[in-house]
Amino acid sequence: MFWLFIEPSRIGHERVIVDGKQGHHLARVLRIRAGERGVAVSNGHEYQLDVVEVAGSRVVAKITAVRPVQGEPNTRVTLLQALLPNPDFDAVIEGGTAVGVHRFIAVQAERSVARSSPERTARWRAIAESAAEQSHRGEVPEASGPMSLTDALEQVDETRLLVLEPTASVSLLDALDSSSAYAMAVGPEGGWTDNELSTLRERGGLAVSLGPRILRARLAPIVAAAILVQQR
Repeated sequence: MFWLFIEPSRIGHERVIVDGKQGHHLARVLRIRAGERGVAVSNGHEYQLDVVEVAGSRVVAKITAVRPVQGEPNTRVTLLQALLPNPDFDAVIEGGTAVGVHRFIAVQAERSVARSSPERTARWRAIAESAAEQSHRGEVPEASGPMSLTDALEQVDETRLLVLEPTASVSLLDALDSSSAYAMAVGPEGGWTDNELSTLRERGGLAVSLGPRILRARLAPIVAAAILVQQR
């Protein structure tokens, strides 16, 4: 079964037409054929499809049922992730999307070696969409930045803030409450600086750890997010 996100304009009264890059991917890469089934997600709804025609890079499917999106976490997690080398940050976007992160904000931390560009942000969004399709998400997470830590914190004002810090005495599980949304701040490989930790505390951030083992910066946020999205 294929899964894709499409614009509302692609949805007709009884059918969906997919062409362009998405149609090429379905027809030429996935080799979808008439008779196969899939799901198109658009504007908060899942459209169950039966493929009726494949011609070149154009796929026509009949809509057999419509329902609100299923399976999105009740707890929304925004990840404030310090910039990492490109392959590592890409891995965070992919893995975080798969486990249910709602939003990614790239932070230009003091110890971030990597630098980014608008072109890189577009790539993050493409990775998020691909991962959301692969994991059958009901939405594609937003990916924005890079921005300063101060600006990133303004984006999550009023949200319960947890700061992943290996030396913290409070475990992530012990820090959980009935909040419907969390912001999780994860530093680069060298960690947050004292100045950044002070800024995070002033914002009300609570330092938490994942236990005695030290995880790489590309893995820690995925593990933490997987725990958070299971709450409530």
